[in-house]
Amino acid sequence: MLYKVYNNSQELQGEFSTISDLELHMDSVRNCRGERYQQLPRHSCFDYIKSIGWFWEVVDNNSPNSS
Repeated sequence: MLYKVYNNSQELQGEFSTISDLELHMDSVRNCRGERYQQLPRHSCFDYIKSIGWFWEVVDNNSPNSS
């Protein structure tokens, strides 16, 4: 699987082959935004993406039609 994250302007922010890599990236985004994890509601990385107005998609990179 390939996890793709887009900002609210529909610009690709990254592609990740594991959820752990996606979580690390989103931690970096959170830090760049000046948000402290301990002071935010408890979110999964997917909930956090939604809460900041971004979105994500999952691509099956093992299918014959994937690029």
